Amino acid sequence: MEEEKFSLSGTFQKTKEYIDSQFKLVKLKTIERSSRLIASLVVDATKLIFTLFVLFFLCLALGFWLGELLGSYSLGFLATAGIFLVIIILIRVFEPMLESKFMDLSIRRFLAKWNDEIEEEEEELHKDKLDRERATNEQ
Repeated sequence: MEEEKFSLSGTFQKTKEYIDSQFKLVKLKTIERSSRLIASLVVDATKLIFTLFVLFFLCLALGFWLGELLGSYSLGFLATAGIFLVIIILIRVFEPMLESKFMDLSIRRFLAKWNDEIEEEEEELHKDKLDRERATNEQ
């Protein structure tokens, strides 16, 4: 059997390759997590747009319905605007509380999307470790 000689330049080369590999791995993980978050934002934006369309048409229906009840479409849409004015005032009164709740919700959602990937990696590593242990025990 040949003896391997210690080579300082070989060690530096392997260290450089290792650091490059780790840098690429971190870069790929960051890209994957970022793309997961962006995809989530796109889906949420799409849901928001369609929700706004539904709300818009419901408001139109409410305006026409109240217009028929009040005998004038103008009064119906005025009553609808009044309802929205009351909602806006309520939001303004409870703004600090609502803001903190939505911030908390958005942070939890962001971290959940980010941590899903970490948990999946940990589960995969644990599964690989168990597989290696079983393979070692079978030999």
